[in-house]
Amino acid sequence: MSFLVSRQAIFNQSGGTDMYQMLFSFTSKKNPLGDEELVSEAEIEDAKDYIKRNMEAIFDKKTAYIRFTQLLLDNNFHELFLKEKLVIELPTTLLANPVSLQQCMRLKRLGYTIALSGFLYSEDNEELFNFADILRFDISLDCDEVTYTVKKCHERGKRALAENVEEQEHFELARELDIDYVSGGFFSKPVLETKRSGGPMIKTFLQILALLYSPDPNIEYISAVISTDPVLTIKLLKVINQLCADKGNTVSTVRQALVMLGIDRLKEWIYLVGLQRLNRNSPAEILRLALFRARFCERISRNSGGSVGSRSNEVYLMGLISIVTGSNDEEALRKALSDLPVSQEIKEGITGGGVFGDIFNLSRSYEHGDWEGVVVLSSACNIDFNVLANEYIEAQKFVKKYGNFA
Repeated sequence: MSFLVSRQAIFNQSGGTDMYQMLFSFTSKKNPLGDEELVSEAEIEDAKDYIKRNMEAIFDKKTAYIRFTQLLLDNNFHELFLKEKLVIELPTTLLANPVSLQQCMRLKRLGYTIALSGFLYSEDNEELFNFADILRFDISLDCDEVTYTVKKCHERGKRALAENVEEQEHFELARELDIDYVSGGFFSKPVLETKRSGGPMIKTFLQILALLYSPDPNIEYISAVISTDPVLTIKLLKVINQLCADKGNTVSTVRQALVMLGIDRLKEWIYLVGLQRLNRNSPAEILRLALFRARFCERISRNSGGSVGSRSNEVYLMGLISIVTGSNDEEALRKALSDLPVSQEIKEGITGGGVFGDIFNLSRSYEHGDWEGVVVLSSACNIDFNVLANEYIEAQKFVKKYGNFA
């Protein structure tokens, strides 16, 4: 197997996930840079088979957004998808080649949705603008050019996609301009709010976590604390009764629910519910990302073997809480980590250090399609590409199954 795939969410104006962009590489030990000129026909067929077999796990029935290369054009990768479930992004450099341009025009005539990347409108590129259905651009570029491009999209019935939405000001600009789609790191940086009416304070959240991670967790005391919060109580009873629906029993007390759920699953549930309630403005994709990182880190550690492999539960927790502490600011990250009642090794792992650092960094590199980083870190973690590609799919299936757990 020499085909690696990851996905990045593309959001609509309401923060819902409309599309998943497929990030990919034909990376292998023989071809560590994923040079497409070195890819064999057998590897191309393997890649197609991988996508077909794992279509639902990768895209979760959402529209696939794929930046086509010459190799994908030449080998008709578009035929793997329904026309209404695929957006083909084309770099403008590809359209400069007359042969490639003819291939792209054929896809347009067949009814596929075409996006152009790195595109800001000007009179000089009017013909290309007319060719596209979606225009993708960097929102951090000149504001006047961005505004003019979006205005032209609205006038001509085109859709606009802003990438590199990294900061609050970028997101607010996208909403102000009525941009159709947005993508970027801003959507994986939840902020834990310490004051919010109707929701638990961080102190209460951390109190429950501290009780769960004490040497001898006391179910009676934990159930008493949870019972003071009506929303937590209702959510817990609801999820337990959903899980037990086929047994015909009704669980009506928090204590019963905790006994049936178990301490390990309760830890997971509390983190997820805490994330949802402490930052209600975050899109649901953050919850899915938290579960993905947790599961993917866990599977990497188990395949790595050694002492790290025997500590997969801790690694799972590291991936899960990495979203709760999501921040690029070192001081904010340090403060957030200091408040969490977890081991120092987990805290170090989230910052990329210590015994868990390579696992966490490998997960993040794969998540962002940093394939050169994947090559280096997979070697450090003693895991081969074939296993890594399969574990990625397994982790996404896990997300699909438990993504609505909280």
